[in-house]
Amino acid sequence: MNCAQVRDSLAEYQLGGLSAEERRGVAQHLEDCADCRAELAALERLDELLTPAERVRAPADMWSRIQPRLRRRRAPWWQGLLASPRPAIAAAAAMLLAVAGIWLTTRGPATTIETEALASGYQEQQIVAQWSSPLADDAALGLMFASLNGDVVEP
Repeated sequence: MNCAQVRDSLAEYQLGGLSAEERRGVAQHLEDCADCRAELAALERLDELLTPAERVRAPADMWSRIQPRLRRRRAPWWQGLLASPRPAIAAAAAMLLAVAGIWLTTRGPATTIETEALASGYQEQQIVAQWSSPLADDAALGLMFASLNGDVVEP
């Protein structure tokens, strides 16, 4: 037997709950292993400390006196959904309808004149902001700016 097996069996060994074969295996291991002997000695000492403890029986009506004073725990929010899923289904359906409505109303041409104007304004701001950067490629920024304004003539 190894130390892990013996330590798992030490309490049963001490109380005499092992079969004769298991008891021999544990005893043989204990002869060779000082760590397991120390563990058994600690268990025996613990047993000696607990033996004089007086065993007290709880009064029969103890629980009936304690229970009314306990506060009720609040159930997690999702347990209400399990008890009655109708509100959750209604909420999911409403959410689905709202998303579908938004999708249908915003569906249309990918770019309009207004969004193109906003995009070009944003691009101009970005080009101007990058112009003074020491790592900026002035020629590339100039071409991008000119293409936004329609100044580039294609060869």
